[in-house]
Amino acid sequence: MKRLALAATISGLAISACATTSPTCREADAAERMAFGQIVAGHAGGLADSLPPESAALAERLRGEDPALRHQIFGQRMGDYSVRTVLMQPPLCVYEQSVSSTERISYVFPNGRFQTLNPEGVTEARLGSPARDHARCHFRLIDGQWRLTDACTSTFQTPAPVG
Repeated sequence: MKRLALAATISGLAISACATTSPTCREADAAERMAFGQIVAGHAGGLADSLPPESAALAERLRGEDPALRHQIFGQRMGDYSVRTVLMQPPLCVYEQSVSSTERISYVFPNGRFQTLNPEGVTEARLGSPARDHARCHFRLIDGQWRLTDACTSTFQTPAPVG
């Protein structure tokens, strides 16, 4: 009986330790850096060329200089609520949400913003405002490589709650 009580106590401590873990972020990986570099450079053609075949319609809109799309991604000037404005404030911090083993959402935060939104002791990630506090980018594993599939346009869609 004492062993069972001890095991239950240890289990409870382990579970409570997991529940109080603060969300963390990481540096951008190689695939993210490549995609983000195209956006920071304002290179719509390069960004379009890097998208996978499943994103052909989006790539064509980028190549066609769609003004609404360009404004969302690249902005018109520094300080706009755009993906580029977020990415131009290094060092970047990426909070990753796994969708499946072959899909992920990378929430990209400018210098220090993730830490401000998620101080020590916070247990669920706080994302703040899209295009101001973070850019939201969808990646898919294709032929063994992570590829950006949405040109970070999901920044302007309401994301599902992150837990």
